[in-house]
Amino acid sequence: MLDSKWGSRAAQAILGCAVAVSLQVSFGVAAAAAADLNTPMAAPYAPAIDPYMPAITPFTPANHPFWTIDEVRVGALDHALEDSVAERGAALNLEVLGGRFPGGYGNSILDFFLTPKPHLGTTLGFGKTDEFYWGVTWDAKLFGPTFLESSFGGAAHDGPLDTRGLPSYGCELNFRESVSLGYAITQNWRVLATLDHMSNGNLCQPNHGLTNAGIRLGYHF
Repeated sequence: MLDSKWGSRAAQAILGCAVAVSLQVSFGVAAAAAADLNTPMAAPYAPAIDPYMPAITPFTPANHPFWTIDEVRVGALDHALEDSVAERGAALNLEVLGGRFPGGYGNSILDFFLTPKPHLGTTLGFGKTDEFYWGVTWDAKLFGPTFLESSFGGAAHDGPLDTRGLPSYGCELNFRESVSLGYAITQNWRVLATLDHMSNGNLCQPNHGLTNAGIRLGYHF
């Protein structure tokens, strides 16, 4: 009899606790729902805008190490636009470009300007001044398949240094720079209109300079 009475009271206590817990949970869920209704919805995720994003981006992706061959080019140039009779004529241009230098500087401007592609090339003048040149090349996307390219480096040549009556280039090693407007025919083939110039920057005398212009065809691996 005693056991039955205590068992009944224990059951009533357990039932009361269960009801209390149930009421607390119900009120908690209701409060949370009300809080959710009053909380403004989070805005959709949007990537952060880089305040240092340059207006220009590379045209060629960095998909090859800089010590490997990324592109080969061949072209025909009008040699010596300075109207030097002794140098005028046609020239053959051959050029090889490596992959882009690695970036990851944490600044998009530095990642553009410090990641050019190395190049080696030669311009053969067929009896005129020949050039062997090297340097780095930057390419910038314009719109669609078009791009702008510039390069800077040095050049060795076999032309006269200081010969009276002939265009002379002063130094055996000169500066060389170029600019090209390119069009990607396909993913691999591209055509470029190129203007290049070699001179010594008045480090030597004389400083005649040699400028070529023409069309080049490139194959990007």
